[in-house]
Amino acid sequence: MGKFVRLVKNEWLKVFVRPRTAVLLAILIALVFGTALFLAYVASASQFGSDLWGFAYQCSHLLILPLVLSMIVAGDIVSSEFNWGTVKLLLIRPANRTKILYAKYAAAVLFSMFCLVLFFVASLLFGLVFFGWGPLDQIGGQILTEYGYYLIETVMMVTLAFAVSTVSRSSSLGIGLSIFLKFIGMFLVGILQSFEMEWGKYLLAANLDLGQYEAGQPIPFPGMSVGFSVVILALHFLLFHAVAWVSFTKRDVAV
Repeated sequence: MGKFVRLVKNEWLKVFVRPRTAVLLAILIALVFGTALFLAYVASASQFGSDLWGFAYQCSHLLILPLVLSMIVAGDIVSSEFNWGTVKLLLIRPANRTKILYAKYAAAVLFSMFCLVLFFVASLLFGLVFFGWGPLDQIGGQILTEYGYYLIETVMMVTLAFAVSTVSRSSSLGIGLSIFLKFIGMFLVGILQSFEMEWGKYLLAANLDLGQYEAGQPIPFPGMSVGFSVVILALHFLLFHAVAWVSFTKRDVAV
């Protein structure tokens, strides 16, 4: 276990030593700042944004931003070793390929959680600066609910991007294809809904948002439920891991 933790720590440091990571995180913070600036001086009559908690709730609807950043890192974390030609150095370590692969996956998931926490802290900080303190009341539960739903979606999409990165061995393809699949999936679900094609309920994109089952929300396809979506997500999760594991441990990784 100690060796695995050290592997994860090493992968974590490799993520943060890259200048690109600092740029991505700076962009994330800048976008939160820009949102605060806009709501404070342009849309001050908004229902939310009257205090830091209201602003944090507004920002919870922009969680696609840390999700995309997380997918960029996950879509590159394995393929970059092939791009740089460092995969040979990676595989001569005493750790087996499975441990190396899942150390990278753990680092990718931890980075995605770090992005969510950073986004939340930034929204509170800029909310306090621009809107001041206010009572937490019931909005705190709404914020936690939004982040909870998006945490599930983030882990799923990071897992998809990680699998694509492992299979493609190309950073540009790993990042571009995973982000493309994220957005084309949402578009495809909308088309299938309009044509009442019920098989669309088995797609990953149709089940990512568990918040759609809250009271009053329309269900994309008949027969869907929270339990159904959890099962579909679990099956996709296992499939992504199986594809990544087979690709990394069974295929020739010589470069």
